[in-house]
Amino acid sequence: MDKKSSVITFTVPNEIKKILEAAQQIGYYDSLSEFLRDTIRYTLDNKKYLRIAIAYELYNQGKISIGKASELIQESVQETKEIFKDR
Repeated sequence: MDKKSSVITFTVPNEIKKILEAAQQIGYYDSLSEFLRDTIRYTLDNKKYLRIAIAYELYNQGKISIGKASELIQESVQETKEIFKDR
């Protein structure tokens, strides 16, 4: 994926906002953005089915190659093709 950054704005319930603010205030993360990036990476690392679904969607939209999809899924190109064939 490209290395450029984009700004995303989203709405969260107050409970989540308090958690996000506290995560930054305790000093573990330098910024809210760093905390959110780490959280997203952790989620993707631990949910292979989600990585597969995302890779499949991006591949079908022509936004990534089969090689990039296999990197995202963490499988070989051949295994990725088999996974996609079953969808």
